[in-house]
Amino acid sequence: MSDNSMRVPAGAENIAPGRLMMLVTVVQKGKGTFFADFLQTFDANLQVCVVGRGTARPDAAEFLGLNEKNRTIIFSIVREEKLDAIMDALESRFYTVNGKTGISFAIPLSSMIGKLSYGFLSNERSIVRGESDGK
Repeated sequence: MSDNSMRVPAGAENIAPGRLMMLVTVVQKGKGTFFADFLQTFDANLQVCVVGRGTARPDAAEFLGLNEKNRTIIFSIVREEKLDAIMDALESRFYTVNGKTGISFAIPLSSMIGKLSYGFLSNERSIVRGESDGK
């Protein structure tokens, strides 16, 4: 008797055209809307902004250029292939818009449930619309 519980349905191969990353960006309070709008230009379909308060030691915060304790933290979902361009653009914006302060880092997402969820978060419109490439 064969075990069919691990069988992959036909057409359910890896449909993901690229990996997704959670980008975490910390900026001065009041600059969150600007940076969220800026990240939107890189097809970040889901962004959540929250207000945070720094708890780092004063000397560590000063070293990182985070003298003001109140901050906005932006959680964005972006495609991995756009990450280098996003980080470069954020670095220049940190110097010109955010008073030479800001931190950004990315965490890879290892899995996602749902083809439509992936399609929305990756801004892959063909997946959201249900279009097929004939495979």
